[in-house]
Amino acid sequence: MVTAIKMPQVGQDIEFARILEWNVTEGDEVKEGSILATVESDKASFEVIAPEAGFVLQLLFNEGDEAAVFKPIAYIGQKGETIPDKKDKIETFTEEVLKKEKNITIIENTGVRKSLISSPSARRIAKERNLELSEIIGSGPNGRIIKKDVEAYLELAKSEKKVTPVAKKIAEDTGLTFNSIDGSGYGGRIMKKDVISSISPLKSTILKEIPGDQVVLFNKARKRIAERLSFSKLSIPHYYIFSEVDITSVLNWRRTTNSKLGIKISITDIIIKSTAEALKRFPELNSWVDDEKTLLKPEINIGIAVSTLNGLLVAVIPDTDRLNLIEINKQSRKNAEDARQGIIHITNPGTFTISNLGMYGISSFLPIINPPECAILSVGAVEKKVVPKEKEIVIIDSLTLGLACDHRAVDGAKAAEFLNFLKGIIENFSS
Repeated sequence: MVTAIKMPQVGQDIEFARILEWNVTEGDEVKEGSILATVESDKASFEVIAPEAGFVLQLLFNEGDEAAVFKPIAYIGQKGETIPDKKDKIETFTEEVLKKEKNITIIENTGVRKSLISSPSARRIAKERNLELSEIIGSGPNGRIIKKDVEAYLELAKSEKKVTPVAKKIAEDTGLTFNSIDGSGYGGRIMKKDVISSISPLKSTILKEIPGDQVVLFNKARKRIAERLSFSKLSIPHYYIFSEVDITSVLNWRRTTNSKLGIKISITDIIIKSTAEALKRFPELNSWVDDEKTLLKPEINIGIAVSTLNGLLVAVIPDTDRLNLIEINKQSRKNAEDARQGIIHITNPGTFTISNLGMYGISSFLPIINPPECAILSVGAVEKKVVPKEKEIVIIDSLTLGLACDHRAVDGAKAAEFLNFLKGIIENFSS
């Protein structure tokens, strides 16, 4: 059976990736797990793995070419098997698209429900313009809404300028006026993203070079980081809570365990394991958020922020809650080392992020949420503190955990319950 090797997606907002190197040629025999290619996104390179054994039947792209994520870049199978011709590929692609179409239920005057389908480009434009597809009449086969239908609908939109409450609030906070902003919403309505996109050009004009300045231009990775974090800070209503954790007992347990087993379990490993347990209890924190909804994710994939020469990368540990402490230790070490080399392995998208600056002596800090996630945990340095305990004054080892949450999805009380629950797990950690 011929198997299509598709370009993987490692980031939620990455649409294309470039093929850096093919590790195989047409006709090569490969084993399951063999590295077929190395590809790169804006921030990192990663490997494409063979899902099964077979022979390389066809490579669809050359080194240096860009390909859309989730689309075939090669075919593998057995010798003599027929590769889908262009017509077959188009039909297969159409079938896949139709399977993924969002079924929208509408009610006509007859009271009969029917299914409405739309093309990817039509959905994309409708989403960008904040349109309801159910209001658009499709001219494609079986009433399918296609790109030109959406464009025709936009031509009929009213020119009156309106502003959403969120867009108005951001504009007021940043001192913008609406005269210079073009709305992308229905009828020219000014949306949140319109205000945000208008902020960067205004700020960029502030910087004027003077003699003696050393100009350091953003590389591709730094631009991506700047865009994502600026979007997060401007569009997500962050709030922060903190809790001091007594880790005296867990440090003693860690020293004993490492000595006994000859391993190097870190405090970060223990926090990762504890966080995974807490997220099982509080699924609201293990979710993705946008302006309209919250998606509670069924899997727990904790990402660890890693500083690299190319900027900040988040290395994800898939199914973190299913791993024991030693497995988490091995995976996090490997992820960190690969990330520093600019390599990101294909994993499930992250659902929660942990950022640890404790190794730099930072007591506490305010992290920025990694969208579309709804929360991020900050970890501070281990410090000696004098505290009262049972009518005595004792010295303990303590660190500060900070939790940044998206107020659209998580209320303060729920965040406090989560952080207190996590604190209890860490202070009583034993395995």
